[in-house]
Amino acid sequence: MKSRLLPAAVMLAVSTPVFAHCGGAFCTLNTNWDTQGVWDKPGVRIDLRAEYIDLDQLREGTHKTGPAGVVDTHDEVRTLNRNFIGTLDYSFSPEWGVSLRVPLMNRYHNHIFNNAAGPESETWRFTEIGDIQAVARYAFYQGMNDTAGVRFGLKLPTGSISQSNGSEKAERSLQPGTGSTDGVLGLYYNRREGAANWFVQGTWQQVIHERDDFRPGRQLALDAGVSYAATPDWSLMLQVNAQHKSRDSGANAEAEDSGGRYVFLTPGVSYKASKDIQVYGFIQKPIYQDVNGVQLTADWSAAMGVSMQF
Repeated sequence: MKSRLLPAAVMLAVSTPVFAHCGGAFCTLNTNWDTQGVWDKPGVRIDLRAEYIDLDQLREGTHKTGPAGVVDTHDEVRTLNRNFIGTLDYSFSPEWGVSLRVPLMNRYHNHIFNNAAGPESETWRFTEIGDIQAVARYAFYQGMNDTAGVRFGLKLPTGSISQSNGSEKAERSLQPGTGSTDGVLGLYYNRREGAANWFVQGTWQQVIHERDDFRPGRQLALDAGVSYAATPDWSLMLQVNAQHKSRDSGANAEAEDSGGRYVFLTPGVSYKASKDIQVYGFIQKPIYQDVNGVQLTADWSAAMGVSMQF
């Protein structure tokens, strides 16, 4: 049963979503399978995931809005994120494990600067490694059909904070990295019920060392998900992902237009390609978005990937 439930566990314990007015973003879906209690042997796992997030809708609070056109300010137009995320996981035992998560970002951003002489379009494009995350886990309770554990680690300042379009640096919230070292702490619980598997999880992320006068806001993520093994090879999945992010701060932050509260509904499906290989896909749809100030948001996003164990 565990091998059939394996693809249904695709849910990230320590995702690093970035919500900012310019639109740098990751999907908030959960794809760390270890927290779901479906791996029952030590070893190495590799997960490769691609994300598509097109932020092209300005939002103020909970409502869609349009560009303000105020002279000497800029209006966001679009940020297209194509993220590629590799995760290397090693389980020392059923209780202990570590994972290393490396994001590669392909990002396009466009906004309009409202010059007194007329609007001026400004664009940035880059493909860069983002902030790497190193996390350990410990399952402090393991029952016949359920598991509870803790995850703890760091988000490291490996991503660039100096990308430019040749004449002007991108805003800090658009950069591949935040420049900060963040602490990550999470708790999870999962349970198997016949052909179904469900989980709940909370994760807290906070800056412990900032750089260049930019401090990303604190993040709290709450995830719940269920999966069902419809056949020996196919599994159906559904997640609810909630996020709260406080405002960024510092001289290089745009505090008024950062942070917010979000809830996403995330259905998915996975297929067991072989004994040790699973492929999966998700569509993520926001069902509640309340942003601070004016920010770019997406009407939907998508993710697909493959997970292998050795």
